[in-house]
Amino acid sequence: MRLSKKYFVALIISLLALFLIMKRPRHPDNLNVAAAAASSEWGMNPTWDDGLAEVAKYQARRTVYGKTRVFETICITVKEDFTPNFYVKADSPSDQSIPVLKFNVVSTIPAGNYDYRYLTSVFVSRHNPMNLIKLTSGSQEWCGNTFKEVRNWENKSGLIFHSYFDGEGDGSLTLDLRPGDLMEDQLPVALRSLAFKEGHQFRTRVLDSLIDNRAKPPRLSSAEIAVRGREKLNDWNVWRVEVRREGLLQTYWFEQAFPNILVKCVSSDGRELLLKERTRWKYW
Repeated sequence: MRLSKKYFVALIISLLALFLIMKRPRHPDNLNVAAAAASSEWGMNPTWDDGLAEVAKYQARRTVYGKTRVFETICITVKEDFTPNFYVKADSPSDQSIPVLKFNVVSTIPAGNYDYRYLTSVFVSRHNPMNLIKLTSGSQEWCGNTFKEVRNWENKSGLIFHSYFDGEGDGSLTLDLRPGDLMEDQLPVALRSLAFKEGHQFRTRVLDSLIDNRAKPPRLSSAEIAVRGREKLNDWNVWRVEVRREGLLQTYWFEQAFPNILVKCVSSDGRELLLKERTRWKYW
C-alpha cells in the first residue's frame, strides 16, 4: 500500500511538472516560429530565376523635423548568389554559393534645407526569407555620412557602424538575434513568404529599422504578427497583415496572387508606402 502511494505521489508530481512546462512560454530561440510561418515555395519560385529584378515605385510619407514629407521610395527585389567567404555577390556562382534574395530600399527625402538620401540592402535566405543573412544601410546628407551593417552568420550577429555624430563615431556591438527574430527592414520582403491564411498568427521579436542617419543601438522587442484576412484595396485583392510591438502598430497589405508584392504599408509613427508602379527589368 505504501508503495502504491509513492507511485501515486510521483505520478501527480510528474503530471504537475509537465503541465508547468507546457504552460511556460517558449522563446523564439528554441522554437523558430517565424520560419514555421513561412513557405519555402515563395523564395524558390522560378520567377526569381528569370535574370530580371522586380522594381517597385512607392509614394512614401515620413515625418522629418516635425513635418510630413512626401517622396518616392523604390524597392528592388532580385535573386543573387553570395560567396561563402565574403558574403557578397559572387562574380562566378558555384555549388558553394549561398542563394539569397536582395531587397533594396532607395529613398530621397526632402528635409528642408537639403535632402536625406538612404540606401538599405537586405539579404535574406532564398530558401527561407525569414532568415536574415546581412543588412547594410547608408545615409548621405549635407552634414555627413552614416553607414551600418548587420552580420548574421556563423551563429553570430552583430552591428558595425560608422557615424559622423559625436558619441557614436566608429564601432561595433553584439546583437542578440536568435532563430526566428526579424528586422523591421526585412518585413516587406519576408512577410511575402507567409503561408497566408486568415487568423494565422505567431509571436517573435523584431529589431527596429536602421533606415536613419544615427547609429544608436537598435531596440529588439516582442512582436505579434497576424494575418487579418482578405480585402479589396483599390484594384488590388490583398491580404492584410498586422505587426504589433511595443508602442508601434504596422499594417501591411500584400497582393493575394504571387509574387505577393507589398501594395501598401501604414505605420502608427506616420510612415506610409503606397505602390504606384512595378516592373521587371535588368537595371544593371
